[in-house]
Amino acid sequence: MRDDFTTLWNCLSYPAIERKYLESRITQEALEPPPEKLASRLLRYPGVKRRNELEHELRTLGEIFLQDLVKDEDFKDEFIAKCYCSSGALSQYALISKEILKHRYAASGQGVRKTVTSASDKKGVSKDLLNAVLAKSVTKRPVILLGDVGVGKTSFIKNLVSVEASEELERGVVLYVDFGREPALRKNLQDYVLDSFERQLRDDYQVNLTGNTFVRGIYHGELLGLREGIYGYLREEDPSAYRLKEVELLAEKIENKSGHLKKAIEHLTSGERRTVVIFLDNIDQRQDDFQEEVFLIAQSMAETWPVTCFVTLRPSTYNKSRRQGSLSAYQNRVFTISPPRIDLVVKKRLEFALEQLRDGGLTLSGEGVSVESHMLREYIEVLVDSIDRNPSLAECIDNVSAGNVRDALDLLTIFVGSGHVDTGKILEIKIKSGSYFVPLHEFLRAVIYGDNEHYSPENSFVANMFDVISLNSSEHFLLPHMINYCLRTSQGPNSEAGYILQSEVFSYLQSLGYRDLQISSAFARAERAKLCDFATADEEAPTRLRITQRGAYILRRLVAEFVYVDAVVVDTPILDDGFREIITDAWYIEDRLDRAAHFVGYLDTCWEEAPHPEGGFDWPSVSAALSRGIEEVRRRISARRKEG
Repeated sequence: MRDDFTTLWNCLSYPAIERKYLESRITQEALEPPPEKLASRLLRYPGVKRRNELEHELRTLGEIFLQDLVKDEDFKDEFIAKCYCSSGALSQYALISKEILKHRYAASGQGVRKTVTSASDKKGVSKDLLNAVLAKSVTKRPVILLGDVGVGKTSFIKNLVSVEASEELERGVVLYVDFGREPALRKNLQDYVLDSFERQLRDDYQVNLTGNTFVRGIYHGELLGLREGIYGYLREEDPSAYRLKEVELLAEKIENKSGHLKKAIEHLTSGERRTVVIFLDNIDQRQDDFQEEVFLIAQSMAETWPVTCFVTLRPSTYNKSRRQGSLSAYQNRVFTISPPRIDLVVKKRLEFALEQLRDGGLTLSGEGVSVESHMLREYIEVLVDSIDRNPSLAECIDNVSAGNVRDALDLLTIFVGSGHVDTGKILEIKIKSGSYFVPLHEFLRAVIYGDNEHYSPENSFVANMFDVISLNSSEHFLLPHMINYCLRTSQGPNSEAGYILQSEVFSYLQSLGYRDLQISSAFARAERAKLCDFATADEEAPTRLRITQRGAYILRRLVAEFVYVDAVVVDTPILDDGFREIITDAWYIEDRLDRAAHFVGYLDTCWEEAPHPEGGFDWPSVSAALSRGIEEVRRRISARRKEG
């Protein structure tokens, strides 16, 4: 290692691992690496985009009104009433098959189809799920609420409790633990859950688990046993000593947290005829072993306590655990929660923020902070109006977020106060004329770059489709060919919920002349950037994949946009020496347009050496659209300068 450190570094450094140099060396499948990217020659790459004071204020307030407001307890009921969107409604802007959207969790049901049910139907929450909440369907196993990260499982639960089953649970007890918001130490997980339940019973239901009257009530039988036991004579002869024995008995019971809480809940359900429902939410934001432990806690509670226990899981964790983890030993009832319509979520969330701003701001509970901004109100009005008037904005948010509500709201927050957008100009036009129309390219620029000065695939919602790991120029089109093949296959008659065998995609790309390492690298990038979903049904079944909304959107829309190639050019190795000399750092719009034109010209020459399968990715049409777009931007700049 010391004597040949260069080889070690070339195989094990971060860029080397990303480009699979070690695998190449071990398998002796030599792929000569490409030259360095333009990004490696940029000072302070990817950098932080500077924001002025106005943009800083808008970003901070945007985070409060678009994201943090939902977490404030004072707004919980009002938020659910005005912002909740039912799950399962199909996207109106998705660029993938409706069948994929309908059966987005099809792989989760392999082998257990009879126990996997949609949590919603056309009338709202399904009757089966309501019966489970109300303990009408007796079960000794936790009920699983299955949904991808960000689809709105927490909102679904809150709406279920506050609206759908509010009358039935009026005298019920709902115990809820949010593992996404509250810290939980791995080693004390069970105690943490029990302490949380005890706190909720005390604060929300006025049930003091250590109160003298309550404790004596639930252990009445044990106290009778003491009276009839060997210490019973003390009751008459030494009342003080007898009372001490009672206290010792009750203290011992209370010390056993799990047993004491179980006894208290039994008292609530049998003595007071109250339904007790437990929700263990957002465990899908934790590591797999953490999720497994929470599930085992839920299993123990469901089996031994008189409660209905719900656990939220994501499909990947559910499938993995069902094959080889805790779930493999149980046949649980599973309800799938599909994403709501993202365009409706965005519209309602923006309108809710506007309502609070028009009322003069708000005070966040527990913080003692009052916030108000007429500038943010103007800016959000711009967003609402632009999304209503410009379907391409709604299409972008819907597809890039791919059904993830959190990502959709992140996209909005990124745009509000972005240093890549002329915020002052937008507000000036809005205040003077009463409206401003946000064009797609302006929104995309904020989304693609985020808070960075330059495009970085690690920090962006948008993947670079043209990256390569070798000196083979045709590799620039490997990922587009792969995503295009997945898209075409998903729409075919033999598609099963859009899935296709990974081996089939591999063989297709091999038939185009691509080598194994190149294909493996493309698979890894597609999974990391969420261009495709990968799923394994069981131990015997091979891995399958299918295109996502984000993958389809980048392929069918973004690759033909100037703002996209203007961004990814810094992350794409230029294999031709001549083009590499003229494709350099650029700041001014004219220079960036020239650079984009050179980049398109470079890819035109690479296409000459690339495979052109029938029905495959069509670079010439993309190239023509890009050239038209670049010239259109030039024309607008020229016209604006003449007007000025």
